[in-house]
Amino acid sequence: MEEFCKSIKKPRKAFILVQAGAATDSTIEHLKQVMEKDDIIIDTGNANFKDQGRRAVELEAAGLRFLGMGISGGEEGARKGPAFFPGGTPSVWESVRPIVEAASAKAEDGRPCVTFNGKGGAGSCVKMYHNAGEYAILQIWGEVFNLLLALGLSSDEIADVLEDWKAKGFLKSYMLDISIAACRAKDKDGSYLFTKVLDRIGSKGTGLWSAQEALEIGCPAPSLNMAVISRQMTMYKDERVANSKLINSAPANPISIPDKSPNSPQIVNLYNATIIAIIASYAQMFQCLRDLDKVYEFGLNLPATIATFRAGCILQGHLLTPMTEAFEKDPNLPNLLCAFKKEIEGGLQGYRETMALAMTHTNVSLPVFTASLSYVNGMTSSVLQYGQLVSLQRDVFGRHGYERFDKEGRENFDWPEMQ
Repeated sequence: MEEFCKSIKKPRKAFILVQAGAATDSTIEHLKQVMEKDDIIIDTGNANFKDQGRRAVELEAAGLRFLGMGISGGEEGARKGPAFFPGGTPSVWESVRPIVEAASAKAEDGRPCVTFNGKGGAGSCVKMYHNAGEYAILQIWGEVFNLLLALGLSSDEIADVLEDWKAKGFLKSYMLDISIAACRAKDKDGSYLFTKVLDRIGSKGTGLWSAQEALEIGCPAPSLNMAVISRQMTMYKDERVANSKLINSAPANPISIPDKSPNSPQIVNLYNATIIAIIASYAQMFQCLRDLDKVYEFGLNLPATIATFRAGCILQGHLLTPMTEAFEKDPNLPNLLCAFKKEIEGGLQGYRETMALAMTHTNVSLPVFTASLSYVNGMTSSVLQYGQLVSLQRDVFGRHGYERFDKEGRENFDWPEMQ
């Protein structure tokens, strides 16, 4: 490593991509021994954004400079250019900017899929919530697949439906493309590959971090959180098998829909439900970023950040363009749901009918669809009456008090003694 560092032009710029946590710290420690004042270390791993802030302080104290920079794109990104999410000190970013912009994916308008996201661990925070959105939307496509199988479609018929949805344009995306490919994949014996795949989903931790942060700052993100829980549920394979032998959860009246074309009422309803569930997931993702920006004072430019998702990364797709435009038009947009009034109002009844069909005629688990509908219902309600009752419950047992619409301050009620 020492010889390699000596061969690099000063100030040196060392990009590292290793496993998050101890492996990253170990690599940085080795680099500290061979790098010199004003050299730059750029960590492109899936780091916790709080760790990046710590590393920046430690390295600057040692005379070195640091940039935390998330990266997304997988194998495709390695070949054609990924999206980058840098954060830290602006002057450090400017030092490496030409290299990163040249290496990044380019959106349809030619803009590089990279922007400076702000100070501290801002870049890694953006990557963390990029991954949270990825978790949720991958899970949504998985639930679409699961429900359509339960309604009698074959894997190829599901792929045909998804191809039709892609052709409509609104849901066109990389994650839809890979879902279609997975539906059509055949094993060597000609059977559908998915039938041979063990139903346990791995993860690398960023989804969990995003759920923890959302809970800590009090930002409602049920779709993002349920996507993490859904993966955790898959890991309980032995328990699920044992339970399935003891408990019959099959519906009393299962159905196979007669019309399996994209124009059937049930599939049109599911299409609208999918649109709303994905919009709701993005709304939660961006709300978390906005709230964290207030807490940590990153200086996040949300429209510029969203624009970097348009190519090169796992989230890339059509929806990112109207989402970017919505926040450019109104940086103070209360919630992303407001930008998709037409889609939500036009599809919400179909969403509800889809959930009623699934709950009545199948035993399919739809955690993110359920969470997303609950989020939309809740975030478009001017009064949440469960909030009224639970506030009173808390006052009964703990004298926590409650607020009123008709006057300021908190008060307690004179409750009768509980037996």
